[in-house]
Parts: sequence; C-alpha cells; structure tokens
Amino acid sequence: MPDTLLINNILNATSERKATDIHLVAGSNPVIRVGGRLMTMTEQPIMTPDNINGMAEVFLSSEELEKLNQDREVVTVYTWADKSRFRTKLFYQKGFLAISLRLIPSAIYSPKELNIPVAITQLLNKDKGLLVVTGPFSSGRTTTAASLLETINQNKGVHIQTLEDPIEYLFINNQSIIEQRQVGRDTPSFIKGLQDMIDEDVDVAMISAVYEKGMEELILELSENGKLVIIIMDADSVESALERFIIRFPNEKRKWAKDLLADSLLGVVAQRLVSRVGGGLSLVCEVLTSTPAVRSSIKDEKLQQLTNIMQSSKEEGMINMDRALFELVKVGEIDVKDAISQANDPQTFRLNFR
Repeated sequence: MPDTLLINNILNATSERKATDIHLVAGSNPVIRVGGRLMTMTEQPIMTPDNINGMAEVFLSSEELEKLNQDREVVTVYTWADKSRFRTKLFYQKGFLAISLRLIPSAIYSPKELNIPVAITQLLNKDKGLLVVTGPFSSGRTTTAASLLETINQNKGVHIQTLEDPIEYLFINNQSIIEQRQVGRDTPSFIKGLQDMIDEDVDVAMISAVYEKGMEELILELSENGKLVIIIMDADSVESALERFIIRFPNEKRKWAKDLLADSLLGVVAQRLVSRVGGGLSLVCEVLTSTPAVRSSIKDEKLQQLTNIMQSSKEEGMINMDRALFELVKVGEIDVKDAISQANDPQTFRLNFR
C-alpha cells in the first residue's frame, strides 16, 4: 500500500473515533488514544519497517530527515489534508523507526473551557514575572499555554513573542502583536532566541521547552527586565518543576538563582489529564501562587514545604494535586481508581475512600 494512502486510511479512522494520539511501531497494529484510553486498530495492517520509513519521507522535509539520521529523533508538525495538524515525533526504538502523532486542536480554547484555575488566569494581569506550566507528557501543557497567550491577545495591547520547537498552535493578531519563532528554522537555538528577546521590545515571552544549558539564567533575566514570561516544563509537580529549575544552576550561582526565582515567580500550574466519567478528559491542576511563605521556601531551598503551603492556602487560590483529584472524585467527574493512579501520595489518597 502506498505510504500516503496508508497514512490517509489511519488518519481518517483516527478522526472518526475522535482520537487524540496515534502510535506507529513496526511489528504492531496502529494504536490510538481515545478518551484517555489506548485502543489497538486491528482493522489496520501491522506496521512494517518499510511502512514506517516510507511515512517518515512523507512527514519530514529533507532537512528534518537529515536531523533524524543524526540525532535519532526529530519533532515536527504535519498538516493532513489542509484540515488537521499533528505534532509528530519520529524516534528509534529497538533499532527501528517509530512514530507518535498528537492531534493539535484547530481552535484555541478559553481558560474557562479548559477549566484552567482562575488563580492562574489572574496572573496574566501582571506586567512582569515568571509563570510556569508543567506536567508529564500528554498532560495538555501546550494547550494551556496557548490558552493563556490567546487570553492576553484578546485583552491586552502588547508585543508577544514565542520560542517553540515545533510551532503547534497558530495565533492571529487581535489586541496584541504575536510573533512565533521556531527553533532550528527562525533562530538556531533557544539560547539565541532568548538572548534576542532580552534586547528586543517584547512584553510577553512564551518558551515551549527548557532543556538547553543556560536557558534558566536567561529566563530569569527576562522576567527581571520587565517581561511576563510563560515557560513550559516537563515535571510532574510544582515541587519537582522548581527543583529542576534550580538544580541546573552551578553551585556558585545557586543562591543568586534561588533569590531571583523567588522574587520573580508569579505562579506554577502542574497539570494532569484524567479520564472523565462518561467519556473525555478532565484537567486536574496543582496550583502555586507567590506568597511570603512560598518565596521563603524557595530562597531557603525547602521546596518540600510547598505541598503543605498549597494545602493551607486555599484563599490564595492554591491547591495541591491530591486535593484537586479528591474534589473531582467527590463530584463524580472522575473515577476514584483513576484518581489514585494520578495521586502524588496514592496510599494516603486511598484511605480517604475506605
């Protein structure tokens, strides 16, 4: 079967089932995720290495194919039939090429539609500071960040610039001017893009990943220099996100980093997507906002205190992950078994439902 026809067959079937993710591995049928659950597409052929390699030539440009051969993985965005866009990752496993695709929603949803906590959206009124969006892979971090940016775009006349790898959501100027820069295409690296931002007339910056050495220092410099900075991190909780941010600084700069982070941090939202009773997914958020107690914990590097601070600071809009899960179980939105599997402290969480 020609590669484009096979791709069309799989993507058509995926669209009909309203799947969010597709996994293609040699030796297996395609696997999709629907409503948070994995399903095997037994009606589709078992993928062969030739199938996967042929698809790679459809999904990737010649430059991206070269990068795949060199780095053994590459991430791009594939536009299918001018109607759907997919974040597409190609990588090697067991010596063979594999592909994962994630549907990028065509619309940018509002914070209310996504159930993003009000305590986080209120921080968008700030003119400067650092806002962290974190969570594991497939937790909707990019969707949340896009929603926050679009909220600014609709309500404030500012200059927004993004650094993304790759560009997923596409913005149209409304009240704001938005420039989207893709790392590797529009700027050679996140580091270079951040250095450019410091010298430019940018009011709001969004950084889609934090992994290049030295990024953290430039991010703090941006937030200190009067810019509102939104970053996406790969961490399971508020505590682990801040710990990862701090630990990447060398010892001689650690105190400076902690002090500046404590003073510039506006808030952190750590999120998960959990299967909703009756179908679909529910966004569950752990929320930290800046208070004297939070700033003190960061400066003293006593991040283990943050969970208790979130638990006791409901009036400031804070909530820890297990409490957020508990509230959704209590109203019947998510199942207790799914909540336990996502809890930071499953044993204690389970005791609440005996």
